[in-house]
Amino acid sequence: MITEYTTQNKLNPDIWSNNQLKQNLRKSFLKIANHFYEFLEVDTPIIDIILIGSNANYNWTSYSDIDLHVVVNYLDIGNLHLVKNYLHAKKSVWNENYPLKYKGANIELYAQDSTTDLHASVGIYSLLHNKWINQPKFELINIDDSIIKKKSEPYEYEIDNLNLDDKHLNSKIKNILLRLRNLRQTGLETAGEYSIENLAYKHLRNSGHLLKLKKILQDSTYDQLSIKPINELKEVTRSLVMHVTKKKTLDDSGWRDIIQQTGGIEDSEGQWKHPGRCTLIPGNQITMQNVPHHVLGIDDLGTMKMMFPNQNYTYPGNKVFEIPVTPQWKTMIIQLINKIRNGSKYGN
Repeated sequence: MITEYTTQNKLNPDIWSNNQLKQNLRKSFLKIANHFYEFLEVDTPIIDIILIGSNANYNWTSYSDIDLHVVVNYLDIGNLHLVKNYLHAKKSVWNENYPLKYKGANIELYAQDSTTDLHASVGIYSLLHNKWINQPKFELINIDDSIIKKKSEPYEYEIDNLNLDDKHLNSKIKNILLRLRNLRQTGLETAGEYSIENLAYKHLRNSGHLLKLKKILQDSTYDQLSIKPINELKEVTRSLVMHVTKKKTLDDSGWRDIIQQTGGIEDSEGQWKHPGRCTLIPGNQITMQNVPHHVLGIDDLGTMKMMFPNQNYTYPGNKVFEIPVTPQWKTMIIQLINKIRNGSKYGN
């Protein structure tokens, strides 16, 4: 069920009282915004600090962020293109370092150019002047779920069926992201917040497809840039062969070395959150639902299984090391399996 399109009969009561921003929140939001401004390190004054987005409108839901925009003049800072990229980068670093929330809602900070034209339907509240710049009007909107689903489904299919072995993976992801940005922008410019395009974009965000797409791109880029010394990978292969053949069981320190040498990570969400990256699962129940590639799993007792997409697996041990069957790891996996099948020559 898609709920992002649904209009409420009042503004979010956690934030607003009688259509005015709650004063305690206004002070807190101003404090946060001013710290963000200092973090930006730009030599231009604040023109305004505004609250916009779904939480300044009647289409708010439990998924809606709290969007605080610090308005400045980009041209006062310097070259428009460089300034835009710089401020976007600072925003990303801020959100990573300060993942602030209010009652479960993410507080998203952004440096907005004073020349930006916002759609007439967007609610805009000035925190500096404590008043509406553009007060939203309640309007009952009724949009059929099937229309939104029809618009979002092709993107869902593309994202769910990305092939991590594809040498053009990164360019395909960037193409999807560009098309999605254009989709949303077109919708906002032509029909505003309630455009089918914008609602389809929000559905993809709420369903986790946007996060999945960005995570695949991040991990794919990480794998491409990572330098894995041949000797380290040989040592990983040796340690895992010894472990599976019961010649030398890996202890906690040994698993830590394996993670470090493979650039892996310990995370219960495994390939869901880190597709294409080696992961250590702190548990023995593994689901391969929506994982697009095979994964070789080895638990702490030495049990090894090749896991297939959309299947579920249980290991006798308490944790499972996952090696994705992708181009980066195929050679090591083949060497590992061959040495185990043909009898390891490694000593104790």
